[in-house]
Amino acid sequence: MSERFSVYHVPNPLTPLYALGSAILGRCVHSGDPLGPPWPKYFAPHIPDHPARASVYGFHATMVAPFRSKVPAETLAGTLDSVTLGTDAFDLGPLEVSLLEPGFPALVPKRVPRALTDLEERLVKTFSALSLPIEPDDLARREPLTVRQRALAKKWGYPYVLDQFRYHLTLGDPLTEKEEGMGRDRLNYLDLLRSLLTGEVTSGLRLDSLCLCRQASRGAPFRVISVSGFRPGQEPRPQGDEARPCDDIAPDRLERPYAPEFSEADLPGLK
Repeated sequence: MSERFSVYHVPNPLTPLYALGSAILGRCVHSGDPLGPPWPKYFAPHIPDHPARASVYGFHATMVAPFRSKVPAETLAGTLDSVTLGTDAFDLGPLEVSLLEPGFPALVPKRVPRALTDLEERLVKTFSALSLPIEPDDLARREPLTVRQRALAKKWGYPYVLDQFRYHLTLGDPLTEKEEGMGRDRLNYLDLLRSLLTGEVTSGLRLDSLCLCRQASRGAPFRVISVSGFRPGQEPRPQGDEARPCDDIAPDRLERPYAPEFSEADLPGLK
């Protein structure tokens, strides 16, 4: 069985942040529809193509990394509901574009709420009981790891959990210096992302739901299959055939990619 599941925080699909992030990656993780880049064509020589690897995962922040499951999807959805049911929604505060190791751009909170790390720990420990151990090949692909990260991967299935966890909304594949001048273009690309992802677009992100996602086979795109909202004091939603399908988040409800007007003068480094 090659299918995998994950638990993601996916920003509200009707917000400019989701539309922008998804357009940068080239795909909507809800509908699976391809999206065009959110910048003018004259920026094209200065920016990477749609990232192949990051596009597979869609615009998201990982709360439980991809895993092979011991149980059906319905059980996973019910388990996620049980976690979110008693969880209060919280704000993530302002976000900023940063370059994370090994060199990929991402949006990260300027300050990490305690509620976020507590939630991640609860999710990791809950879903570990429902997942199969990490495969040796997967562990080898993640090297080099520290001793601590390797131990976490063997115990919890992923090296970047608990004290190694860092919330981030991935914006692309690692940027590499493939040719002379790439260092300058890398800086320009980060400037472009920072110009797009600023102000109100990134200041009001609220963690009030989590998505269960499924990958049908290795290399296939992840898709949202259920959404669990933070609803203290309410009963979990029905499971199985009565569960709310992802299809009710219809593509026609998604706003068109948010594209602020730019001119070449906005980013002098691009000239």
